[in-house]
Amino acid sequence: MFKKIISLLSFASLITLLTLIIIFFIVDLNIFGLKVKLYNSFPNFELRKIILKKDSKIEHFVNDYNVKFLPYTQFEKVNFTKKKIIFENDLISKNNNLDTSIAYKRYNSFYIDFYKDNLLLTDHIGNIYYIKKTKLFSSIKNLKAKNIKGNLNVSRVFDSFVYDDKIFVSFTSQEKDCNEINISYANINLESLKFENFFSSNECNKTGSPGRIQIFEKNGIKGLLVSTAEGIHDEPGNNTQNKDSIFGKILFIPINEPNNIEIYSMGHRVIQGLSVNDGIVISTEHGPRGGDEINKILSNKNYGWPIVSLGERYDFKYKNNNLTYKKNHSKLNFEDPIFSFIPSIGISEIIKLPSDFSIYYDNHYLLSSLNGRSLYFIRFDQNFKKAVTIEKVFINKRIRDIKYLEDNSNIILALEENGEIGIISNN
Repeated sequence: MFKKIISLLSFASLITLLTLIIIFFIVDLNIFGLKVKLYNSFPNFELRKIILKKDSKIEHFVNDYNVKFLPYTQFEKVNFTKKKIIFENDLISKNNNLDTSIAYKRYNSFYIDFYKDNLLLTDHIGNIYYIKKTKLFSSIKNLKAKNIKGNLNVSRVFDSFVYDDKIFVSFTSQEKDCNEINISYANINLESLKFENFFSSNECNKTGSPGRIQIFEKNGIKGLLVSTAEGIHDEPGNNTQNKDSIFGKILFIPINEPNNIEIYSMGHRVIQGLSVNDGIVISTEHGPRGGDEINKILSNKNYGWPIVSLGERYDFKYKNNNLTYKKNHSKLNFEDPIFSFIPSIGISEIIKLPSDFSIYYDNHYLLSSLNGRSLYFIRFDQNFKKAVTIEKVFINKRIRDIKYLEDNSNIILALEENGEIGIISNN
């Protein structure tokens, strides 16, 4: 009798285990849409952690205390819609040289700009598309993005920027397995774009890349601020602290004299966001493990990488008593960050929010994130020495780029994983 009971219990345990495994795969494969429904109800829920981790399961459900999820913020209920982009000719997915380091879904990274009545989209392999702005606010769920023919030839695009009826694109090109930094521009024409070289680096760097672009006026001269980077993961580049190198810097490139470049600031890791408002330059910068930074950028200042960082190596081990990076910026004559995120959020673009968006977010900046899948409403003090408030709003999407559309006070998001445009309005 006892053996029968043991056999029945073993059989019941096996059936229970098999049932749990089947449920796991049904949910994980999103059969019947269960995964989407579950994650919408519990945005911070991680199925593998719940099943595989031995620690308290309930902790994974209560780790988002007081974090709001769109359409709610702490003080507003906004309107939030997502629209799928149908890229003409499906050029990204047909590309045979997809950069696996950024290939999360078939559409991967893309950047957004506005030009007159159009939304321009530049994907990470150099294709440029446009969508009429009116389509964003229509009842149409799928946005057809029309490809603009062009002669841009890139390894990877890192930003696009519209200024004075021109579109500027920062990108790398490869020469014998070495990256060269380039910026090309074209007069905007929705039929075709004829790109010309604006700037090409004389230096070549195996891990080098350009980054964000902004227009800036320095001593009465208009030019582009362009960020650069070098290094990978736990292997910082050797040129970031080298004043004779352009890598790991923010460059000032005069519009009318692009060969007369200046190093505006140095000691940067990977700048993912750049904002210029009333002469104030704010950057957002990827740290290593921990240590994503918001910085106020000042001319001829040094921000310390890779000597100092509030983060640590990606291969960090607990109980490691040796610091990889020094922790006191100002003591070493480097500029302190306005704020450093620990843990890192996968920081991306930052913009200034106009006062007409909300009375609650007057004088705020809006920051986006990649792995953090969130937006952050930030208020700085008067001198941009510190962040007074930071409010996280979970969106559950990787946000590569953000723009503010002043025509009707809308925030536009480039949601890169599924090739979507997000639209936030407060009316």
